[in-house]
Amino acid sequence: AIRNRTHIGMKKYLVPLVCLLALSTSAFGAEPEKVDENPCEGMAVGEVMGVEVCEECHADKVTGMRMNPHGQATDARTPYAGDGCETCHGPGTTHFDVEGNCIISLRGRFGESVEMRNDICLGCHDSDMMHWSGSTHEAEDLACTSCHAIHDDKVSVLDRTTQAEVCYKCHKDVRAQGLRSSTHPIRDGKVVCSDCHNPHGSVAPAALRENDVNETCFRCHAEKRGPFLWEHFPVTENCMLCHTAHGSSHENLLKRQRPQLCQQCHQDIRAQGRRHIRRFLDYDDPDPARGRFIVGESCSNCHSKVHGSSHPSGTNLLR
Repeated sequence: AIRNRTHIGMKKYLVPLVCLLALSTSAFGAEPEKVDENPCEGMAVGEVMGVEVCEECHADKVTGMRMNPHGQATDARTPYAGDGCETCHGPGTTHFDVEGNCIISLRGRFGESVEMRNDICLGCHDSDMMHWSGSTHEAEDLACTSCHAIHDDKVSVLDRTTQAEVCYKCHKDVRAQGLRSSTHPIRDGKVVCSDCHNPHGSVAPAALRENDVNETCFRCHAEKRGPFLWEHFPVTENCMLCHTAHGSSHENLLKRQRPQLCQQCHQDIRAQGRRHIRRFLDYDDPDPARGRFIVGESCSNCHSKVHGSSHPSGTNLLR
């Protein structure tokens, strides 16, 4: 009797325990149970199944694709206008031959190499990827699907409000810089990474869209382009000598606060220097207002045309 009660008690707790283990296994990403019925049965090898057959098991993927640029069957340029899902994933008739692992996974679930997966995308997107080979992202073994969500109804990397978050997955230092007090309006979606950079490669440094830093900046800041009658040489050389692109703790994305920024080049123009000594700070003058030129706007209180001047008397960028 005692043994029977013990057996009944163990059985009482054994069933909930098995159910709990089953739920926890599925929660941790276990592979779904293999479908016994083969919807491809009777089809010839290489015969196109059609999207409807894939939808029987992958309804979530197909639904997202129909809202995706790749899933527009009426557009002859899209995969759906060809063989549907099989345009990218390979023949569906072999899907069940080796436990569902015969099709190509663009996520690399079945051991596909990055090069193999990218070649599928480059089969259509080769004309606008001329700089992909040898680019920084290609050298880091990034797959197209590392950034692009092929089956989603909303393509995050193409949306100006969400693109930065895709880039920030790897570029965490840039995210930190973008949270500083002075930044480009990236968080507002007015400026996005692809406005300046080409993620698929470029002949310019840092994958810039233009040939150099200045040409990239001039796309938005055309008033700084010139030509000016009187030029400020650092400006014509490289905007990044004074500014940082992704974020700064100083105003106007400056690398340092003024006047220290200016004194990196103009070392003689300081309180202890040969010039401006009576204007910046005069120890013999009791007037405390003498120090007003070394605070606030500092040098640009007077040299307001710091990017260049076309005034006949603008030699010193004063006007």
